[in-house]
Amino acid sequence: MFVTVRYGADCQEIVNVHCRVLSLTAHLKKKCQCRPEDCIDLLDESGTLMNLNEVGSPASELAGKYLPERQRYILLRVIRGEGSESTYYESLLENLGKHHPELAERLQKLSAHPQLKDNTRRSSMQRKFRPLKEPLLGSPAKVRSTQQSKKGSALSSRPT
Repeated sequence: MFVTVRYGADCQEIVNVHCRVLSLTAHLKKKCQCRPEDCIDLLDESGTLMNLNEVGSPASELAGKYLPERQRYILLRVIRGEGSESTYYESLLENLGKHHPELAERLQKLSAHPQLKDNTRRSSMQRKFRPLKEPLLGSPAKVRSTQQSKKGSALSSRPT
């Protein structure tokens, strides 16, 4: 009847899933210092999103119905866009890519391509932030004019 939830700087919490979904999420928010109004969810080790925030009546349904016992989960913050904007998932386990690179990749895919009700339309967020075909090597440095450089050095050499 227990599951392990990982979050923070490699912290973990063993929780009893024989409780209401609302109680479980409230407890996890408190443990990871989220605000009560934040939306959280869980990702299992195979990369499946548990969708606890979509439970019909979280105040009456048991968490064990959605979370198989003896599993390990990563705690996520769910950031919803306004209106038709896409949903973004943020891992609350620090260094997820270091511990679970495949889950970090899965989380990135979930954030980039959420299951929308209307799959034929792309949201404005998806249009704005399409993945790059080629990685950026670095941003070009801004070149200061000679006068700006002199002003900056004059200010820094002034006694205070």
